[in-house]
Amino acid sequence: MVEAVPSNADTLEPLNGRKTLVEQVVDRIVEAAARGTFLPGDRVVEAEVARRLQVSRVPVREALRLLESQGIVENMPYRGMRLMDVSVARLEKVLKVRLVLEQLAAEEARQAARKDPSILDPLVRTRDLMEEAARQGDRYELARLDTVFHRQLCGLTGNEVLLRTWEPLSLQLTIIFGLSAMQKDLGPIADEHTDIIEGLRSKDAKSLASLMREHIVDYTKALDHEGFIERMRVSADPD
Repeated sequence: MVEAVPSNADTLEPLNGRKTLVEQVVDRIVEAAARGTFLPGDRVVEAEVARRLQVSRVPVREALRLLESQGIVENMPYRGMRLMDVSVARLEKVLKVRLVLEQLAAEEARQAARKDPSILDPLVRTRDLMEEAARQGDRYELARLDTVFHRQLCGLTGNEVLLRTWEPLSLQLTIIFGLSAMQKDLGPIADEHTDIIEGLRSKDAKSLASLMREHIVDYTKALDHEGFIERMRVSADPD
């Protein structure tokens, strides 16, 4: 296992780009959580986020409402907005839902690829970018691309109901992937996705389902997120 405390843990980059302000604020908060700038259970203070992103409080307030609807933050009485926890119980719930959706997506994509192998090309390109991010040691980019890969997998099915059901999990997954990337060697993360691509090219539905379970459930459960987060808190506490 490799643990890394992010070097930019005390910063949030100012906003820029073509997205709306609310969308950009959402992206920055999720990125901060995936990098460990905000840790699970931390307060996310509207005024402080607005100051650090150099925007008014209005887009931050709207972004927090959106994030609350997707389970990223929780408005707790007398305690304010808190970042989602990654307790064993919480992860268990997320993983159960994700496994069902992505096993279905993988099997539908496998069947479609037997007719047209080229539909897997987007996954290959994303996997290549993941390998490059791993070589560069860019843990957040690897986590972001991990989410892109699994969104593409769901999209390959042509099943819009499946994709729309999976999509609300995407931001939570980026955060979980980011925390995972801080605890693991990066190369094997990209390699796992090569295995998935090969599984999608195979004729063995049972092996693919088993591979998806290993990738989604077993590898995640092998990590001690709660212990890792506690160690990060201790290392960040000057006292």
